[in-house]
Amino acid sequence: MRKFFIENEEFRLKEVKLETNGELTEEQFVELSGIDLTATLFAIRLREIRERMLVRPGIVSVELSRRLPGTLRVKILERVPIAWLECRPLGIVGRDPASGLLLDEGGVCFPCEDWMGEKARALPVVLVSQAKEGDVTIGKQLRHHEAKRALELIKLSQRKLMGADWTLPVVAVRNDYSLEAAVSSGALAVFGMYDHERQLENLGILLRETEDLAEPMTVVNLIPERNIPVTAGRPGATGFEPETRLQRDIKAILKQ
Repeated sequence: MRKFFIENEEFRLKEVKLETNGELTEEQFVELSGIDLTATLFAIRLREIRERMLVRPGIVSVELSRRLPGTLRVKILERVPIAWLECRPLGIVGRDPASGLLLDEGGVCFPCEDWMGEKARALPVVLVSQAKEGDVTIGKQLRHHEAKRALELIKLSQRKLMGADWTLPVVAVRNDYSLEAAVSSGALAVFGMYDHERQLENLGILLRETEDLAEPMTVVNLIPERNIPVTAGRPGATGFEPETRLQRDIKAILKQ
C-alpha cells in the first residue's frame, strides 16, 4: 500500500490549485503551509496543513482535497479587511502592518498578513484613544462599544459613498456619545453614535453647498437635525486646524 500510494511517482504533486476570496497567492500558501513540493499527494498530511493555516487569525476556513493524479485543491476563506484599528495605549498603530490590526465587517480584529498589505494600505482607520483590557482581542470581535459604532459608520459610508468624490478616511471615538470623522475634503465632521444615514446625507449636502465658497467649511457638527453648526476656515484653508489631542492624532494619521 505504501509503495502504491505514498511512494508512487504517478501521484507526485504537480499542481496546487488555490481558490480564495482574498489576496493569498499559491506561492504564499505553499510557503505558509510548508508543503513538500517533491512529495506525492498521499504523502501530504491534509489535516496538519489545515491546522497550520487556521492558526492565522486572518483565515476563517480551509478545505483541502486531492485530485488524482497530481493536483492538490485548496479552498480558503479569508477575513476581508474593511478598516484599520488604532489604539496607541495598547500599542496598536493604524496603517502599520507590523503593529496595526485590521477589522473585518463583523468587527473581528486580526493582524495584517504580508499578502494583505498592498490592498489594506488605503483602508480607513478607526481611532480609539482609551480601551480596557478585553476590549480588543486578536481573532475576536471588538468589545469596545464606541469603536463598534465607529466601524458601523465606516461600513455605511463605504456603501453610501460609492462613486462619491469624498470619503471618511478616519473615524475617531470622541466620547461616549459622539465621533469625530476626518473628511477627505479636509473638513472635520462630528457624528453621533446613531442616525448615521441622516448625518451622512446632510454632510454630503453641506459639502456640495460650500464647495465654491471663499471660506471653506472646516468643522461641522452633524448631530442636530436642524440648524447644523458649521465653522468656516480662513480663505484658502485646506482643512481643519487641530485644537485637541484627538484631532492632532487624526491629522497625524492623514499624513501617513
